Amino acid sequence: MRLEQCSVSAYANRMTQSTITDRFQTTIPLEVRTALNLEPRQRVSYEVRDDGSVILRPVPRLEDLFGSLKPNRPVTNSRTEKQAAREAIAREASAEGI
Repeated sequence: MRLEQCSVSAYANRMTQSTITDRFQTTIPLEVRTALNLEPRQRVSYEVRDDGSVILRPVPRLEDLFGSLKPNRPVTNSRTEKQAAREAIAREASAEGI
């Protein structure tokens, strides 16, 4: 492992910082919010690593995940889905003799 040497002031100038309050709260700096595309009230997750470092990640919102999974069958419209549900209910009812 190669360690990069730099002065403390140069290191501090490259880092974005915030202060932790008495209630252990902090404001995420604008630079970080912009880089992570964070929005108000959005959840974030923390990954604590073995070396003591922490990774902050945004938790994806449901709308961010839309379209990320491919269905096992072709996508239909709601009218077709409702008709298929009616037919399935009718089949079950006839099988039970209702």
